Amino acid sequence: MKNLLHAAPLGSGFRRVGCPGGGGGGRGRRRFRAGAFTLVELLTVIAIIGILAAILIPTTSSARVAANKAKTRAQFAQWAAAIEAFRQEYGYYPTFETAGAGLNKVNGNTAGSTNLTAVHRFYETLTGVRRDGTPLPTTITGTPAPPQAQNSRRIPFITFTDADIVPVNTTDPTLTAKRGLIRDAFDNADIAVLVDRNLDGKIASGAIGGDSINALPLVSPPDSTAVRLAPTTGAAGDFPTGANLGVRAGVIFYCMPPKGTTAGDLLMSWK
Repeated sequence: MKNLLHAAPLGSGFRRVGCPGGGGGGRGRRRFRAGAFTLVELLTVIAIIGILAAILIPTTSSARVAANKAKTRAQFAQWAAAIEAFRQEYGYYPTFETAGAGLNKVNGNTAGSTNLTAVHRFYETLTGVRRDGTPLPTTITGTPAPPQAQNSRRIPFITFTDADIVPVNTTDPTLTAKRGLIRDAFDNADIAVLVDRNLDGKIASGAIGGDSINALPLVSPPDSTAVRLAPTTGAAGDFPTGANLGVRAGVIFYCMPPKGTTAGDLLMSWK
């Protein structure tokens, strides 16, 4: 059998299929160029890419927002821990601002600039130094008491990282006015901070409570100063009010993420 095929004469019924001259088996066949796409195939691929992009881009954006919210909550927790450590050391919560537009705000009345020797009560009280690392002055009088009077032992209760401070040499035009200020993960410097001033286990707003919070501070998202909101109040609000109500915490923070338009969009440390 091994030699029968080789020995078979031409025309005996055995034919070389698909080869030129093999009975015409390869003649007249249509040939296609390898790797070529038809217009329909190309349009189909483009449509699929467009669909995937429409699905993935919003998902990626949502994941980024969720990650920044988690980072901001982590910042709030670290700052609150530093303030609690201050209270344990000195027996009272620090006072950051008692008047002005920056009342009960993390950055207080400090304006963003390259001057890191300008008083920043939140930073200096919790670190015991200026933002540029130089020692605090010796003056201890003022209303409210200056940081060096409150943190008289110059104890560093926290170390702020680059993620917490807007760099003074930033070239980002959206951050120019915030240089040297404390920020959240959204580059937002408008952050409220409230403490349990009378140490009764809750933070209350209004005449009741003794925490000296006449009204909740308004905050804006980093992308719109036209929006200025505070947590909702009332028995069922995010910030309950009344004789026996309030937020059961020693320190709380809240801010407004980008694109925030209602009080429900606020990012609150106790929620």
